[in-house]
Amino acid sequence: MTLKTIHLASALVINSDNEMLVVRKKGSTYYMMAGGKIQTNESAKEALFREIKEELDLDLNNEQISYLGSHQTTAVNEAKTLVSADIFLIRLTTKSVKPHAELEEVIWLNQMNYTSYQLAHLLKEFSLPRWLKMKKEE
Repeated sequence: MTLKTIHLASALVINSDNEMLVVRKKGSTYYMMAGGKIQTNESAKEALFREIKEELDLDLNNEQISYLGSHQTTAVNEAKTLVSADIFLIRLTTKSVKPHAELEEVIWLNQMNYTSYQLAHLLKEFSLPRWLKMKKEE
């Protein structure tokens, strides 16, 4: 069986209180990182800037983001599909973020509430351990 692969640019978004932003698309029960599909002739960073503007109406600059790495796992919302993502860290100074486009909800997770949400595989496997490690280093 051949699996389809979707290439994504995703972001571990944290605020000044070191809370982690997660988003939920309309019709999904899973919370995931902000970001989305990389279009043809688009770099991962360009895709991330575009997706963050579309989904959260935020204009980012290069100083706010840094590359964390890449990860591949099974998609939660599409059967027989892998997601292969370039993942960036975004540091925001605001908590005032509202869902736009296909997003239904945005939530800031903290050390006390993150286990209460159903997290997508990519977030759970890659970003969650890094975020928890950041919390311990404070």
